[in-house]
Amino acid sequence: MKITVFDFRRADQRELQTDEIMALYRTNGSEPEMNIHSAKEPALKDCIGCWSCWWKTPGKCALKDQGENIYEDYINSDEAVVLFSTKNGFIDGRGKTFLDRMIQHYMPYIVIRNGECGHVCRYEKYPLISFYFEKDGLTEDEMTVIRKYLARTAYHFQSKCREILKNGAKAEFADMCASPVQNEMLADTVSPRKPEGKWIIYNGSPRRKQSNSMLIIEQIVKGMGLSEISNIEIRNLNQIEKQEEWAKEFENIDNQLFVFPLYVHAMPGCVMNFFEKLAPVNKDKVHMAFLIQSGFPETSQSYYLRPYLELLTKRLGVSFDGIIIKGGVEGIHIKPEKANRKFFGQMQEVGIVYGKDGIMDTRLKKEYEKEEYLSKGVQILYRLFSFTGLTNFYWNYNLKQNGAYQSRFDRPYSKQ
Repeated sequence: MKITVFDFRRADQRELQTDEIMALYRTNGSEPEMNIHSAKEPALKDCIGCWSCWWKTPGKCALKDQGENIYEDYINSDEAVVLFSTKNGFIDGRGKTFLDRMIQHYMPYIVIRNGECGHVCRYEKYPLISFYFEKDGLTEDEMTVIRKYLARTAYHFQSKCREILKNGAKAEFADMCASPVQNEMLADTVSPRKPEGKWIIYNGSPRRKQSNSMLIIEQIVKGMGLSEISNIEIRNLNQIEKQEEWAKEFENIDNQLFVFPLYVHAMPGCVMNFFEKLAPVNKDKVHMAFLIQSGFPETSQSYYLRPYLELLTKRLGVSFDGIIIKGGVEGIHIKPEKANRKFFGQMQEVGIVYGKDGIMDTRLKKEYEKEEYLSKGVQILYRLFSFTGLTNFYWNYNLKQNGAYQSRFDRPYSKQ
């Protein structure tokens, strides 16, 4: 059996030692082949959402860093042990980036499971994942959020998973399976207010100006203008070099809205990199609001992230102004103006309400979340269309444009 350990923890977070993990496997009476990638290796670059791994170099990320070795070892392991540091109540940005870039092991084509969209497997098998995350400073709610998130991620990646727990002087395995999401925690606390001060809107998309998030932000800003709000600054969170400066300013900015795409059931790595830099401010006048958009049409895909964002505002001691989740956003940048008219109008409504009352539009929130899962009718239609090839047309068109169509089923990391 081949086991690969991916230790992404910081030097100051080592509640579980690597030799304890090795001892855990030896107790089964065997001496497995074990390979270790440590945090001393250069950090992975954040996923930039270029989709090269889907339609230019199928199965392989375009970013040049340690990732090629890491992901080759991952896919050729019988079991992967993944160790995360935590910061501000979630796995930190380095760990999140590792999960984001796992998407290269899957194809862009869609399969429906339990009323939700997922990606088709590229490889015949994937390793069992044993997760461990550092728990120092976490609340019980935060640990629950992380466990549910990691189990959901493994489900999305069609891998079995379990958790490694530290029990006294020993490590042990514990069950970890995808389970229902937590209910909203702070939704009842959101109420209209008279907003004042400066407004910052953070674009959390790695694509920056070429992103769907930026198109949404532009419409929100138009709506805010109709509420006579003009003191607005837009910041792109993939400008990592500016995040330290922005984090220091955080406590002095009254109104902060984060707009970003869903990446593997949570925020992109560059967004988590920023969140982990924020220090508690304990100021009610500082407000945070969120808009999460995703390509999948069903909003359930974002429900594993929502409770974390609520808990983050509690941890930072700031006011929570609500979350809007919107699915089915992918492709708006290539749709004709008429096709986007309704959606863009709704995003302007978000801006009007945000500028006037300082909260996310609760009416639109309820409207969007009616589509929690794909209806039976939609699932039947999708399967019918899949027989015609229409469901794969967009991806196949781009594969052909990039001369990669013949390679679309490649398994570049397979050693079999």
